[in-house]
Amino acid sequence: MKSKRFCGLKPYMTCVLLLVSSLSLAASDEPVLTFVTGDMETGFYHSPQQTGLIDDLLGLALKRMGYGLRILTVPTERSLKMTAAGYADGEMLRTTAIESHFPTLLRVPEKLVDGEFVVFSHKLVDLNEGWQSLAGKSVGIVIGMKMIENKMPASALVTKVKDKKLLFTLLKRKRIDHAVFIRDTGQFYLYKNNIKGVFVNTMPLDKVSGYAYLHPKHAALVPQLAKTLKGMKQDGSFEMLVKQHLLPTDTVNLERRP
Repeated sequence: MKSKRFCGLKPYMTCVLLLVSSLSLAASDEPVLTFVTGDMETGFYHSPQQTGLIDDLLGLALKRMGYGLRILTVPTERSLKMTAAGYADGEMLRTTAIESHFPTLLRVPEKLVDGEFVVFSHKLVDLNEGWQSLAGKSVGIVIGMKMIENKMPASALVTKVKDKKLLFTLLKRKRIDHAVFIRDTGQFYLYKNNIKGVFVNTMPLDKVSGYAYLHPKHAALVPQLAKTLKGMKQDGSFEMLVKQHLLPTDTVNLERRP
C-alpha cells in the first residue's frame, strides 16, 4: 500500500524530472543541484529569478564547491515530501522543527540565517506570555511551517492557508486578527506590496536558525557545504551578501505605528 504522505506528488515529481532532464542536456561544465523551497520563502529569501538572500548565499557556496544551483518553488508542505522522497537534492531553508517529521533529511550544520517568528496584526498585542498569548485568539498560519504548527495553543482559533499572499490578504481584510510568520519575509512582503495598517510586533514569539538540508544520497556533501559556508563567514563574503539584501532604513516604521 502506498503511503498517504506522498499522495499527490506524482504530477510535481514528473515536472521536476522533465525539467532536470531537459536542462541536463544543455552544455555545462558543472553538475547542478536542485533544491526545493516552500512558497513561504519567496520574496526576501528567494525570488523566481533566484536573487534572494538565501539564493545568493547557497549559490556562492555551491559555486565554490564546483556545483550549480537550481531552486524550485512548490507548496511549503510538498517541498519537504519531495526532498524526503529523493526527487530533489535538498531543502533550501528550514528550521530543526522538521527533523521529527522528516528524520532522514540531513541538516547542514552551518546556519544560513537567524530568524524570528513574530505576530503581524492591526493592533499591538501583549505577547508577554509568548505563544500562550495567542490562546483563544484568531490566528492565521501557513501550512507546513512546522514550528508554528507545533507551538500554536490548542485553544487558538487557527486558520491554515497555503501561502503568505493568502495569509496577509486575510489579515488585510480582517478575516483573521493575527498572522504568525517570519519577520524578514513578512516585512519584505508588506514593503513590496505597499500594505499599510499592519503592526509588526517587535517581541518575537521565537528566535530560530535556518539551515539547508540534503537528501541522504548527498551525505558526503554535508560537511563540505558546512565548511564552505563557514569559510564565507570568515572571509567576509557572507556578511557582504547579507548587507546587500537589507531593506531600506525607512521600513523600520513597519514595526511601530502604521
